[in-house]
Amino acid sequence: MSRAVPRPIALLVAIAVAGAAVTACAPASTASLPPATAPCQAGAVEVPPGADALQSALDAAVPGDVLQLSPTTYSGRFVVSKAGTTERPIVLCGSSGSVIDAGGTEDGYALHLDGASFWHVQDLSVRGGQKGVVLDAASHTELSGLNISGVGQEGLHLRSASSDNLVHDIVVERTGLTDPKYGEGVYVGSAQSNWCRYTSCEPDRSDRNVFERIEVRGTTAEALDVKEGTTGGVVRASVLTVGPDAVVDSAVDLKGNGWTIDDTTVTGPVDAVSVHVILPPWGAENTVTASSLQSGAGGFGVHVVGDARSAGNIVSCDNSVTAGASLANIPCR
Repeated sequence: MSRAVPRPIALLVAIAVAGAAVTACAPASTASLPPATAPCQAGAVEVPPGADALQSALDAAVPGDVLQLSPTTYSGRFVVSKAGTTERPIVLCGSSGSVIDAGGTEDGYALHLDGASFWHVQDLSVRGGQKGVVLDAASHTELSGLNISGVGQEGLHLRSASSDNLVHDIVVERTGLTDPKYGEGVYVGSAQSNWCRYTSCEPDRSDRNVFERIEVRGTTAEALDVKEGTTGGVVRASVLTVGPDAVVDSAVDLKGNGWTIDDTTVTGPVDAVSVHVILPPWGAENTVTASSLQSGAGGFGVHVVGDARSAGNIVSCDNSVTAGASLANIPCR
């Protein structure tokens, strides 16, 4: 007569047998597989790896599309030429590990939005190319969560009447690797000498662009260069500094009209901010307020140069400067 197995032992045997069965039926480990991409928005369509896949997705985009980059590097130089609409912008979003890499820094743009208004580009790294991200005739576009680095000239350029754009929570660093004197971090508009090239010989009215919580560092030219012809831009809650080998005198150069620098830390090699009248009537009615302005030896927090001194530019008294430095060469108010 067989003896009954005591209940606790029987339970342990059953668990062991069941565990063995589960182990035998379990699928192979997926630890080596890449993590799935979390969609940035409902209805996002994942763009497979590869330059051809990305350019094809950009070419086929229509208003309302959401293009989700894979967590991989897309090697190449990409052009966006389709436009969204106010109600249905087109979204290009990345995830951790999404990179656009243009390779060498001698020529080409890593990401070029050419007439591509009403886009949201977010959460990816952009590196390489002569220029990083360029907007030409692209308005009402939002750039956020970008890291732009390792470029031959400027990192981010808004040009050819690119207006009413919002740029926030981005980092621009290591610019000017090929051409130091053109290594601006953020460049708005175009110089008068280039108006016939970009805007039919008329002023490049890249107006009302807003920059919030941007960080620019390690540039060989200005961290922010605002050209004559532009009006009504805003920079707030940002950190702007040049690299140790910068070939310029100031970290910010304002040559447009009606720009506001607010609540921003600016660190320059000589002056933190300079204001110039390159071509009247531009270089007027700009305001620097509530900012921390770190200048070099003998420099100013804000240096208002030449004709700009009588052009209605304002340096607020609520700015702070490096100990022992002068706030400005005009009275604050």
